[in-house]
Formats: sequence, C-alpha cells, structure tokens
Amino acid sequence: MIKIKFIYPFFLLLFFLNGCGFKPTLIGSDYDFKIKIGTNIGNKQINSKIENKIRAVDGIKRTFILNFSSKETKNVLSKDSKGDPSILELVINLNYKLSENGKILVNRTLSQRSTYNNISDKFELSKSEEILRDNLVENLVSDIINSASNLILNPMINDN
Repeated sequence: MIKIKFIYPFFLLLFFLNGCGFKPTLIGSDYDFKIKIGTNIGNKQINSKIENKIRAVDGIKRTFILNFSSKETKNVLSKDSKGDPSILELVINLNYKLSENGKILVNRTLSQRSTYNNISDKFELSKSEEILRDNLVENLVSDIINSASNLILNPMINDN
C-alpha cells in the first residue's frame, strides 16, 4: 500500500510535465532560410557536431552557405600541491562566414569557453568534457542561426 502512494503521484506529475510544450531549441523551429555547409576545416569532431545541428534549419525562402573553421583547446588553469591539474578550461574558437550568391554577408570569429574541475576517473572526465563540448557547440550554432535570422529581418545589415 505504501508503494502505491508514492507511485501514483509520480505518474500524475509525469503526465502533467509531458504536456507542458517543451521543444528542443533548434528542432521544430520555423525558419525562413536554409543553411548549407560549404567548406569546414579544423577539429573534425566539433565540425561534425556543428553540421548536424545546422541541418535542423531547413527553410525555403533563402539559402545561405556556411564556411567555417574550428579549433578546440584545453588549458590548465590551476594545479594542486602535487603539480597535477585541478582546474581545466575547454575553449572552442570558431571563425565562420555566411554568404549568399557568392557575397559574404557575415564574417565573425567567436570563442566559447568553460571551466571545470579535474576528476581522477578519466572515463568520467571524458564524459564531462563531451557534455561541455556539446553545450559550447550549441551556443556557437545558436549564434550562427541568429546571424542568419538577422539577415532575414534586416537585409541592409552587413556584419563584415
């Protein structure tokens, strides 16, 4: 009888949260433009993540070409008394160009960074770094999409 008292509210809460209208940021949004990937150089893992997220933008009004280069850097910010790294930083640099009909409309360099504590379990550390990397890439892709959206809303703006 005690188990039923705890299980019933859980399912009731789950039912209400399911209908709250949550949608992922990039998926299911209506865009008036499409972004095609041109050339990309740099970190293959980050480039692949960017390409996968950009593919979610699939409008029909205008088509922009995205050329970009990425670089990932891991820095040691602090060491413990033994000289082992204790605080690390993950930095992703992205240089991108949005063009249309051969004309470069946006040319930007972005940098996203995150600090984190070192973990002795290297498997857990790599999982944490992967989560941080995904979050940083999400922020970079959001900026690319915002730049394209601004071009649609304000066609006279040029971000060179």
